Amino acid sequence: MMRTGPMYRLVLGGMLSVSSAAACAAASPAHGAEGGRVAQTHKAVASHAAEVAKLQRQVAKQEARSRQADQRLREQDQALERLRRELKAAGVSDDAVATGP
Repeated sequence: MMRTGPMYRLVLGGMLSVSSAAACAAASPAHGAEGGRVAQTHKAVASHAAEVAKLQRQVAKQEARSRQADQRLREQDQALERLRRELKAAGVSDDAVATGP
C-alpha cells in the first residue's frame, strides 16, 4: 500500500500558500511603492507556483514507482503461491520447504 501522505500534504500546503499569496496580491493597491511590493509578490507567487509544479511532478513520479513496486510484489507473491501449490502437489511438506535442502 502506498504512503503518499507527507508528500501530498507538502504539495497541498504549497498550493494553498500560493493561492493565498495571489489573493493578497490581488487585493493590495498598485500605487507607488505598493506597486513594487505587488510586483515582488507576483514574482514570489510565480516562484512558489513553479516549486509546487516541481513537487507535483516529483509526487507523480514517486507514486508511479510505488505502483510499479506494488505490482512487482503482487507478481512475486503469485509466483510464490504457485510454487507452494506445485510443491504441495508433489508431496513436499511445508516443513521441508521452510528448512530447505
